Amino acid sequence: MFGRRRRGDEDGQDLAEEAAKTTPGGESGQSAGTDAGESPKSDRTGGPFDASEVDLSSARSGRIDLGGLLIKGAPGMKLQLQVDQRTGNATSALLTVGEAAVQLIAVAAPRSSGMWAQTRLQIAQDAKRRGGRAEEATGPFGTEMRLVVPVQAPDGKQMLQPSRVSGIDGPRWMLRATFLGRATNDATVFGQLVDLVKQTVVIRGEGPMAPGDVIVLKPPAGSQTPATPDQPLQA
Repeated sequence: MFGRRRRGDEDGQDLAEEAAKTTPGGESGQSAGTDAGESPKSDRTGGPFDASEVDLSSARSGRIDLGGLLIKGAPGMKLQLQVDQRTGNATSALLTVGEAAVQLIAVAAPRSSGMWAQTRLQIAQDAKRRGGRAEEATGPFGTEMRLVVPVQAPDGKQMLQPSRVSGIDGPRWMLRATFLGRATNDATVFGQLVDLVKQTVVIRGEGPMAPGDVIVLKPPAGSQTPATPDQPLQA
């Protein structure tokens, strides 16, 4: 279920690094503060959940423990972590089921309000900078971003990669879910990955964190060292 990503594997994606960069606090993102660009908290009636909203002992027993995230497994699911090469910290999880995937990255957020509205602006700006396009649409968690950006395929050629990005504002955190591959054009597959996102538990911790700081992940006990996915996942 958990393994290294090697150059030459068939399914992967290169949006992992870009997602971290365009998240507030990332490499090319800006720190999100408490200003007029804030968004209200998301409706999380069906999940994802904060650690304070579940019995952690029970939640851990039925999920993969990544430290900052508890992930529900699914038949045939592969899990990889993206590692920040500068710090050595794992920053996001990529869940792949067949030809579809969802990447999850959680960041700290202000206590009083959400960050998704401001983050959407940063995502649109980044897509335009890369020569792609972005538009807002209604998704399962509220307003989502639908992107098409140019990426480099394994053979070196340029291709267009579609994705759907949702942001879920929780108590002092925001969970960003980027759907890739068949999840962008197959409603049934998309729904299956949405269910995995809804069953995710975010464990921010009680320590002080600036808005936009990534909630660090760790490999499951006994797993191999995680590696950064390096190939685009096609629709």
